[in-house]
Amino acid sequence: MRGNLFAINQIEVFGNRTLSGKYIQSASGIEIGKSIFSVRSWEIENRIKKINDVKSVKVQKVFPHLIRIEIIERVPLAKVVIGDTWFYIDDQGVRVNTPSDNPERLISLYVPSLEDNSIPMTLEIIRAWLSGFDTPLKLVKMVHHNLFILQLQNDIFIKCENVQNLKEKVPILKPLLREVQVKALKVVGFDLRMKKDIVLIQDEEEVF
Repeated sequence: MRGNLFAINQIEVFGNRTLSGKYIQSASGIEIGKSIFSVRSWEIENRIKKINDVKSVKVQKVFPHLIRIEIIERVPLAKVVIGDTWFYIDDQGVRVNTPSDNPERLISLYVPSLEDNSIPMTLEIIRAWLSGFDTPLKLVKMVHHNLFILQLQNDIFIKCENVQNLKEKVPILKPLLREVQVKALKVVGFDLRMKKDIVLIQDEEEVF
């Protein structure tokens, strides 16, 4: 009697953006008709976490016969470009298979290779920018370990040595960017690599 009363007859999947509910149900390994007492939520979560585009998952047993699966999918943050090769990554640097809903908003991330932590180092620059500034970022190019070039959506360029260099210059750079926005300051960009100051870039040839 207990087996029939507590038999799983429904699986709810929500939070999924591009992954189909049927695909997630299949990956979960849950069998319809099986007793709800026989399934372990953590085991189901571990199976679903093997899907590359799943960032997190929470499984809940709702008695007497429902299994609820909440999914958070990985969202592309940047498009990594290495020569003729490109792929999407999320904010943790994990490759994402699903395309972006707004590809024009993705940050282009140019690195010379996949070696020497080039992607994690460039992601640190992106995170620091997103946490410290409001101006949208268009691209970040890693020239080498001590030179990163950022291009903003308003086509202003920023040159910095590393993430620490960028963070240290936030208080000085923010008001300068506001002056650019209101057109009180006309420059091509800013070079942050001087120890205590910021150098104005007047010509685009000085950027590259």
